[in-house]
Amino acid sequence: MGPSSWLGLSCGCSRAGTPGRVRVPPLGPWQRRPWRPVASGCGTWVRWATGGAGGERSEQPSRPGSEELLTAAEKRIVALHREACAAGLQNYVDPVTGYLVFTKVAHLRRGTCCGSACRHCPYDQANVKDPSKKKRFNSFFYT
Repeated sequence: MGPSSWLGLSCGCSRAGTPGRVRVPPLGPWQRRPWRPVASGCGTWVRWATGGAGGERSEQPSRPGSEELLTAAEKRIVALHREACAAGLQNYVDPVTGYLVFTKVAHLRRGTCCGSACRHCPYDQANVKDPSKKKRFNSFFYT
């Protein structure tokens, strides 16, 4: 699925109550800012602000060509998440693992981070206690 240096991190997803696992690439220097949501939604464009430096971000790739770095399975997951959010669904089934994955819609309805290191957490995983479980990702794939 990717380089052997990728980390297997808990995504907080579950099938019959079992935590899911995903493989994600390490952060690049352009992704190491603490983002926090300014406007919510699951559309193609969402505005974000940084924790102090100011600026905006969209759900588009964080750098040119980022989408091309995704595998076919990862692109399918991006499409499934977009479709589920557009339909107002709170979850979708990961086609690779079969796990039930919460969408950004479900997280926004909850109102706070649950601390489970969920894949699509719009709250910067604020309540995740173990730093090794915080997501490291290609931001196009997980937002």
